[in-house]
Amino acid sequence: MTDFDIEEKINQLFCGENGKTPAKERDAFWFKAVEIGSVVTVLSRPGFSAAVISGSYEKEDSTDKLKVTSKIIVYLVFKNVANEVERRRLLHPAVKYVVGKLQGNNLGLDIEPLNAKNWKETTTPEHLIDKILEAEIEFETAYTLTPETEEASYRNLLSIWSSFKSEEEPHEELATSKVNFDNGETP
Repeated sequence: MTDFDIEEKINQLFCGENGKTPAKERDAFWFKAVEIGSVVTVLSRPGFSAAVISGSYEKEDSTDKLKVTSKIIVYLVFKNVANEVERRRLLHPAVKYVVGKLQGNNLGLDIEPLNAKNWKETTTPEHLIDKILEAEIEFETAYTLTPETEEASYRNLLSIWSSFKSEEEPHEELATSKVNFDNGETP
């Protein structure tokens, strides 16, 4: 399990499964998945994104196991509502809804239940001009990390990396080298 699994489960809970939830069913979700940092032009319902943004490690016992404490931020974005007052009218119940749904939830993963820490509005003056309201909700969780062998970690990383393609046509394969685990060098 990785922190990305936590992000993915939270996003699925509020926005459906990206690319797999049929449009008809996606409309039943209250939030729309958005990419933070991208330009929001039209938003038919509040935007949502979750990200694990930091973590800390603590040795658990005399073994190599580590306790990982992860900080999770849920981003909410409101746009295309009549005015700022109406956007704020949506903000506060949306924050309460997200906190209520995630507080104490382990998302079906082998993690400690999520714990809500705080929330804050992050709207900038530029956002106000663009009629956008943004907020962040901070959560925390922890889990035990059991170090894998070097080869197992590499193979897991390679399986993820091999699914990437370059952005430009023709798409080049990004993961092509092999690792010799006898001496750790790449041929």
